[in-house]
Amino acid sequence: MLVKKRFGFVIAGMACATFLLGGLPARSAAEDSVYNIQVEPLTVADCGGCHTSHFNRIKDKGAKHTGVLCMECHEVFHAYNPLKNNYAEIMPKCSSCHDEPHGQAEAVVKCLACHQDPHQPLVTIPAPADIEGQCRICHTQVAASLQAKPSLHTEQDCSSCHSEKHGRIPECSECHDSHSPAVQMATADCLACHPVHTPLQISYPLDQNKEVCGGCHADPYDQLAVKQTKHSALTCAECHPNHGQLMACQECHGEPHSATIHDKYKTCGACHNIAHDLEK
Repeated sequence: MLVKKRFGFVIAGMACATFLLGGLPARSAAEDSVYNIQVEPLTVADCGGCHTSHFNRIKDKGAKHTGVLCMECHEVFHAYNPLKNNYAEIMPKCSSCHDEPHGQAEAVVKCLACHQDPHQPLVTIPAPADIEGQCRICHTQVAASLQAKPSLHTEQDCSSCHSEKHGRIPECSECHDSHSPAVQMATADCLACHPVHTPLQISYPLDQNKEVCGGCHADPYDQLAVKQTKHSALTCAECHPNHGQLMACQECHGEPHSATIHDKYKTCGACHNIAHDLEK
């Protein structure tokens, strides 16, 4: 007869079966289930325990997304099936929260062309393949200005100036030399006269440094320096308040001579030469 020692007792044959089947109280399937517990809804910390990379990206560079619970975007999760290839179907859609954020529905459709990672939405890729078309979707006013007032800037790609990262403002000196060797110009100095997207629409303050003007208008600048007159003490803008505008002498001097002289000499320059090189 087969004899086994179990649970501290010596039991044999049918006695063993009787003890095992009838000696312990029966348990239901529900009682044996490991899922027979009360669970709480997931927290961000729960998600971060497995999705550490996503958690850290949104923690460090999530911008306004740091105020959004994972479950507010990911309403369906752990449902990806490689056989169904349903990744796009279960991923959150930007448009569920961002209703035409840049003013046009087209922008919403192409969010990921620039905002490659929703867990760090402000970290944009520097130059996607169709970056120029993307720029114009959001920066409509800039695009319109470049087209309305053509210049060499109109011929440049947006990314040729705004390179490396979104929002980068380049220094003008990266492409342009200073107007005058006598003046070291920073971008702020350039923008005092030249709006960056319409650079040929030149304007300037009345106290603009003459050396800046002299960088392009070397002859008048040199003439005023050599032939010292009251004009030499004036800024260029006082006589040329608008770029390219030539004021009439009478706007400052009126008619300083008798009517006979003014009738005889129709222009001031007939006696006094040009304003930058006066003959007294």
